Amino acid sequence: MSHPESETVRLHTPADLAEALPYLLGYEPRTSVVAAIFHDGRFTCAARLDLPPAEPAWFDFAAEAARAIATQFDGQNAPTPDCVVLYLLDEPAPGQSGRTVATRLAPLAGLLRAAFTHHRVIVPLTLCISTNQWWDMTRDITPGPGTPLPDTTPGPATVAFTVAGELPAPSEDTLTTTFAPVTGHAADTLRTALDTSTSDNPRSTVRPATAHTLLEQAASAFADPATTALPPADTAALLHALNDRLIRDWAMSLPDTHTNAASRRLFTYLATAAVDPHEALACAPLTLLAVSAWYDDDQALARLALRRACRLDPAAQLPALLREAFNLPITVQQLKELAQAARSTD
Repeated sequence: MSHPESETVRLHTPADLAEALPYLLGYEPRTSVVAAIFHDGRFTCAARLDLPPAEPAWFDFAAEAARAIATQFDGQNAPTPDCVVLYLLDEPAPGQSGRTVATRLAPLAGLLRAAFTHHRVIVPLTLCISTNQWWDMTRDITPGPGTPLPDTTPGPATVAFTVAGELPAPSEDTLTTTFAPVTGHAADTLRTALDTSTSDNPRSTVRPATAHTLLEQAASAFADPATTALPPADTAALLHALNDRLIRDWAMSLPDTHTNAASRRLFTYLATAAVDPHEALACAPLTLLAVSAWYDDDQALARLALRRACRLDPAAQLPALLREAFNLPITVQQLKELAQAARSTD
């Protein structure tokens, strides 16, 4: 998250920090553990992790999360965080309440605080957020009634971020809809093309020169905002081509050789075109979409696109590495240098 240098948002109370979470992360998360990282009393960045579903996994999760966050600045000419504010978010099961969630997650909050303390990182505040309420679980392991978050009337933190030039944070669902697979007749047409492409060429290999030409032509086509799709056969060919690591890495430089707007539209389209049962092919365009979104300082969309890419292909190395880099966070210039290096290896 970036703010105008002339504006500083001051967060003084647990209520301020609870209300500020969507602005610190860039969107309203769900089912998450979020660590807001501070250096010298100033917010640096936020790291988000999936909330572990099963209690037996909590100890290992807490240890690994604290280790990763406390040491992620090593080698980046940045000190260990002074402190971390933790957020635990989940929604209750039918018939349960937000207080039930806070009570269930209180042991995990304690494990996370202990794990960060082991790495000499202070956790001054741990908050649980559920059903539009928050609980301060820093010391109280038996949560009482929750405190409502501001609903229709903005609270002081929201007003401060608005004055600082921050737009209202979108919901996670709103952002993920951007790259969700298409449905209806369009999905049927794409599915047929992808099925045909796979059956004609089971290995789905595309010559690099051909793939580069297709990508260049597609980026040029999407330079026109009126372009919303490509012929199904070309779409299938591009999705299979991007499944090749070298071709995908080469495509990272399209925002520089064409425009970022055109590339972002292309990668968004390709991500949505990977329909059932070919969703795994969306991993590469989602990774490329994340890079383009980061260029636009759309950090929330970039992070969510990478999260889905990692879920589609847990073994994929680039999206996993980019998720770590974005948590530092990496600068646009550093990311562009990475993209240029990828193209130079062609």
